Amino acid sequence: MSQRASGSWHLVPIMGIANMYRGRTLQKMGVVLALSLSSAAVAQDPTLAQFLALNRPTDKRGAARSFEGLAGMSPGVRSEAYGVSIHGASSFENAYLVDGLSTTDPVLGVNALPLSVEFLQDVSVFTGGYTPEYGRATGGILRVQTRSGSNEFHGSVFSHWVPGFLGGTPTPASGPTWTISGQNALSLQADAGATLGGPILKDRLWFFAGVAPALTRVEHTRTLNALGPGPDGASVSLPIPGTSHFFHAEERSLQAMGKLTYLIDGQNNVSLSVITTPARSGGEDTLAVDPLTGGVREFINGSPTALLHRELDSNFTMAAFKYSGSHMDYRLLVDANLAWSRQTASDTPYGTGLASLVFPERRPVTYYEPSVPDAALSCGTDPAEQLARCPVQYYETGGAGLQSIATVDRYQANAQASWLMDLLGPHVVKAGVDAEHLDSEQVRRGFWNGYDRDTLGGFVQDSWTLANRLTVNAGVRYDAQWLNTPGDPRTFVLGQQFSPRVGLAVDPLASGRMKLFTHYAKYRGQVPLALLNGVFPSLTDQEPVDPGLVPPSSSELVAGAEFEVLPRTRLLATYTHRGLDSAVENLDHGDDIRPTFLGNPGLGLARDFPKAERTYDEVTVVLSGILPTGWLAQASYTWSRLYGNYAGTFRPGLGWGEPMLRSDFDFPSQLPNRSGLLPNDRTHTIKVFSAKELAITQWLSASLGLSYRGQSGTPINYLGGHPRAGMGETFVLPRGSTGERTPWVHTLDPSLDVTYRLGKQTSVSLLVQVFNVFNFQEVTRVNEHYTYASVLPLEARVAPGALTPDRVQRTDGEPLTAGDVNREFQKPTQYQAPRQVRIGLRYTF
Repeated sequence: MSQRASGSWHLVPIMGIANMYRGRTLQKMGVVLALSLSSAAVAQDPTLAQFLALNRPTDKRGAARSFEGLAGMSPGVRSEAYGVSIHGASSFENAYLVDGLSTTDPVLGVNALPLSVEFLQDVSVFTGGYTPEYGRATGGILRVQTRSGSNEFHGSVFSHWVPGFLGGTPTPASGPTWTISGQNALSLQADAGATLGGPILKDRLWFFAGVAPALTRVEHTRTLNALGPGPDGASVSLPIPGTSHFFHAEERSLQAMGKLTYLIDGQNNVSLSVITTPARSGGEDTLAVDPLTGGVREFINGSPTALLHRELDSNFTMAAFKYSGSHMDYRLLVDANLAWSRQTASDTPYGTGLASLVFPERRPVTYYEPSVPDAALSCGTDPAEQLARCPVQYYETGGAGLQSIATVDRYQANAQASWLMDLLGPHVVKAGVDAEHLDSEQVRRGFWNGYDRDTLGGFVQDSWTLANRLTVNAGVRYDAQWLNTPGDPRTFVLGQQFSPRVGLAVDPLASGRMKLFTHYAKYRGQVPLALLNGVFPSLTDQEPVDPGLVPPSSSELVAGAEFEVLPRTRLLATYTHRGLDSAVENLDHGDDIRPTFLGNPGLGLARDFPKAERTYDEVTVVLSGILPTGWLAQASYTWSRLYGNYAGTFRPGLGWGEPMLRSDFDFPSQLPNRSGLLPNDRTHTIKVFSAKELAITQWLSASLGLSYRGQSGTPINYLGGHPRAGMGETFVLPRGSTGERTPWVHTLDPSLDVTYRLGKQTSVSLLVQVFNVFNFQEVTRVNEHYTYASVLPLEARVAPGALTPDRVQRTDGEPLTAGDVNREFQKPTQYQAPRQVRIGLRYTF
């Protein structure tokens, strides 16, 4: 993370060493700080970040104000339902590190420990160009360091509220048909807590502790509608009187941590920390808040009992031991970590115990809900009239099904050593090794799956500076993975994972005012354990895994320049190209002879499938610094293009629940028309952040912050059904070929923090943050189902709105009819989150 201090510009050490060690900055130790070859190097200013309205209430664990919300300041980073997308990769491809230890969910790849910013000392976001010490990710790296105690007692008591009555009214979202609509409104979101750190034995033993419970409560309104004439004569959805039902969803969570730090001598210290984050949502007669997204299902296109009567419990607990030491007059720095963690998640049904069942037939809502009040008046009496006025495309019923329990135990250890030396110029040589063992098991709907995974990795890298003008960064990383199932004697190995990385940074003026840089990197990710569910347990004698399977991987090239255009103000321009080299997927040839297997599309046993492709190109310009008026500011513009046939391993769930395995390569008959602009393609992104501190009196001060984010829309596709893969699995037209997109989205978020100093180290502050202050309610997603019927792809380019159903052929050989076309096609299904106000009160001592 870049930092400004005393008006100077401090950049991330290219070899990843901490900014300060034993009170000596790296500059004082003779180490040259090189530009991190990533937009993240200038995108994260901790001084600026503390004044801004970040950690949106609608984000995952928004009540706890997780550190993931800070990543959005970086160019090249975009928010997704399950986290953040970095340089075109999905949110399931990032790596998350807390105190040097992995907290990445091995099942899905999301952040398993969304720790509150109250417990953190610093946050680093590496969007690209990162060195070999960071691996097992084809996206980005989010690294945080927790707080520690010191020789003085310091602490805080805090609370934050997001009251629903201060927020804007959300625009209702529709499902596949407007007959059933839903509306979520945030009722209350709050967190409260305290932190305390200080000495147990002065100059020898310190402690830090923190606790923060949080609550989210959402009110949901479900209404039935009937089509009727609108003011202009066109058909519109009109609420059926007496059909509105009200439910609420609730999530309660707790975050707690404790840390002891012991100074062995002037050069060595050890620490022991424990973190736990239990959370519970749902329960009898209550909807659940999805712990992976922080959202509540917007529409219930079915019986509410299909989602009610379930309780979700989750927890992540970690105990860690860390050693840090310096030797040879601070020229050799050593860090080592040892940790155990347990990640649990359960879904407990109440009452019905029935599995959820989906009826895909298009029928009137009265067929599924015969107790609709005045049904004849609203929907009509004739079956054909009821189908025309109150149609439901599909309907869910049943219940939550059987209990699901998942547990992951992780044991990990790592060690790193940095050697500072002079040989034709200063060097920072760093090497490290890490090992991890996972035990994972899941019981779901009566079936048991269990996996073990062992991972071993290591790296070596060097940063060499010549004549204060040229810095060469080079290194290589190696990883290997062994996966097996206790119920299956077969084990498969992902070895030979070499990841070379090299970069150059040139300071032509030898003054620090200008830098030119370029960097090449190979990144390799891990296989999420959820992929194994599709092939294990294997019911045949055929090998369920390609013996030549290679891990997910991508290649990246970054180039750019940075220049100090004014004192304390810098301009950065970067170009980033990232291409997918290989992907891992569950593959099915579509026959009954060859079973589903795990392979690399386009390679090995899956060479008859098209190669998985995803190409991301980005040009970013960033202007940041301190303006003559005293305002801290950072403004960035990003042009990007995301193209290919593969968006990632998982796709968002249909309105609620955990993400599903993406089926882009399930059957060869799905593959036509899949190459094109991918779902997360946004051509233009603008981000502006500014802040200023105002000294009102000697004891009273205020901090103003303002954030603006604007981004162009995403491509709209024409989807149809597939006879085996299901709804939305056939691209009727080539992906993104019509040029139609969702609209631009704009958000303006002001912040005000007023602080009154009670003493030298004591203060009280009042915080007011407004998210989406103008309550913009732009469309963020539309219904892309052109038809729900199973159809064949039309491999032709068609002008927007010019497709006629007779040009599309059903899989039964008949042409598509007008009645088969989805009447809700391209209608909105999701809008921006409305205006929300967060109020905070803090006492610091």
